[in-house]
Amino acid sequence: MGILNQTRSAISMGLTVPVARRIKTSANISAVSSGIQLGFAQSDGLLSIDGKEHSLSEITSLSELQNGDLLVGCSDGLHCFSNAEELWGVAIETGVESIVGNVMVDGLGTAHLIRKNGELSPLDAQSVLFISIGPTIAIATESGVVSTYSLDGLKTWSRPVRGTVGERITALGWSDDTLVIAREGHGLVPGEEEALEVEYWVDGQLENRFDTKGRVISIDGFWMGLDMGGVMLGQDIICELQHPANILIDRGEHCLVGSWFHLHKISNKGIEWAVETKGMVEYISSNSAGDVVLVAGSDQNDYSDPEPVVVVDSNSEPIDKVDETSSIADWGEAPAIEIDASELYGSESSYEDLAGFAPTQPTVRGDALMDALNDDIEPVIQSTQDEDDLMLSLSLDIAEIIAPSPDAGGDQQVRAGEDGSAIVTLDGTGTRDPQSRIELWSWVDQSGKEIGNADRLRVKLMRGHHRFELRIRDIEGRWSSDSIDVKVE
Repeated sequence: MGILNQTRSAISMGLTVPVARRIKTSANISAVSSGIQLGFAQSDGLLSIDGKEHSLSEITSLSELQNGDLLVGCSDGLHCFSNAEELWGVAIETGVESIVGNVMVDGLGTAHLIRKNGELSPLDAQSVLFISIGPTIAIATESGVVSTYSLDGLKTWSRPVRGTVGERITALGWSDDTLVIAREGHGLVPGEEEALEVEYWVDGQLENRFDTKGRVISIDGFWMGLDMGGVMLGQDIICELQHPANILIDRGEHCLVGSWFHLHKISNKGIEWAVETKGMVEYISSNSAGDVVLVAGSDQNDYSDPEPVVVVDSNSEPIDKVDETSSIADWGEAPAIEIDASELYGSESSYEDLAGFAPTQPTVRGDALMDALNDDIEPVIQSTQDEDDLMLSLSLDIAEIIAPSPDAGGDQQVRAGEDGSAIVTLDGTGTRDPQSRIELWSWVDQSGKEIGNADRLRVKLMRGHHRFELRIRDIEGRWSSDSIDVKVE
């Protein structure tokens, strides 16, 4: 399906770090957490905490608190574990979509503050898109609103909305007391490129604003990942990657980046090392020391067996990376054809005769071939009027160029089956392209990961809110996009 069906190429020579451990799984991973407790969750509801297993309903998210308690979000409720034992559990009718720190988003997209013993306090935020916790709780909604809340849940600030056409927040994060917001604003003039910007806010005051060359889809500290492949530190692009930098963890002088099938360590000097995993890097979690980094994800080209959870020590000494063996090395050697120069350049024998096989069609000698070509040539007389008509037609075409206009279709609301999932069709065939100028289609999910590059796509979704973006690129390299929201009940 689109880019996911591409064959992974071997990593070129460089540095890597050895995998400390591979934890076997029985189903695809849905969340990981490495801190005081090492935990991971599978799509079938199996929860493993420090090697001890629990069976729950479908698990959507994990979040470890400062005291080591592990919050577990499921399709039917919220649970809390300490020392691998459940402390409490509460039922939630709409299920849990995600958890960040002690803030939960339910299946309807509403944020709640999780208090002691699972008591929930709703926050004034619906259709939540991103949450980041620093000195305060920052929340961005699908409507482009960014607000902050005290750690007790009181609303303290809202970012002024910019423009009248609309904008979308693409990523959100904290660097100490600085709130970093990435946004895209749509141009006021048809065909104008979208405005891609990053803003720094401190105590409700705008400290800096600058343009970016790509859409920012992940933020931690002043590190930022781009959807077109690349990592920024502040306003500087540190390195280019071939695939979107979907997940990023700030480690001070460097960061850990998940992109495609690789975990990268990147400093201000560029890529320090890269670890290739069998599954796509969809989940990363690191403890405070950085010596336990969990990496997990499914191999979306091969569904035969679930991929293991990989444990990496990001502080270990890098070693040389060895190239994978090329498939060319498997080719057998063709038998040598021994001939001398007179045979090779002689006029009586064909190359097929020298190679030892006969051609399927009679060989046409050079003179006969030229004669045949000359017989078929007929002079073509083109009048001046024809040339004038052609130039007029070309000039009209140039004056009447119509830029394609993407259409991701209308928002959808569907009901899940017994397994909690639904098959949804993403249909961009309503896109207007009268002059066939589109050269690339791209469907992207709310994490910034490309899931297909056709105009029409079928996806399997679990209960909750989902947002997809249809991006198109025309023959002149201009991008434009349209979004769709899907709610699975």
